[in-house]
Amino acid sequence: MNGCETTERWLTYTHEEEYEPVTERAVKHVRKFLGQRLRALRKQRALSQERLGKGSGLSGKFIGEVERGEKSISIDSLYRVSVALEVPLRDLTDVGDKHSTVPTEEAEKIFALVSGRRRQEDVRKAYNVLRAMFSRAS
Repeated sequence: MNGCETTERWLTYTHEEEYEPVTERAVKHVRKFLGQRLRALRKQRALSQERLGKGSGLSGKFIGEVERGEKSISIDSLYRVSVALEVPLRDLTDVGDKHSTVPTEEAEKIFALVSGRRRQEDVRKAYNVLRAMFSRAS
């Protein structure tokens, strides 16, 4: 195998297996998580959406839309919100010790396989297989 073939195999591997596109479902999970964190921090400080909006140069309506996961927020606006809340930016984005709520690539594939089935029996079989696999791993 020459150097060119090795490079081609490496590029194919990294492009196809390591850097898969982000799914819309994962993006929605991230938006929802971020909105929940924003709402929790805002309520801890007893701020209304309007007041937080004024403090960050955004509208209260937009703050509400972000909290409900309806709108995405730019990193610039997220930074302004963190300043208005008087918290580090990481407090808005860090999941801490919790497991991520964003689906992994494997979970996305399993969901796609199972949800594509029409018969309840097939879903039940898939569930039983997964349960058996995880009980052996424990």
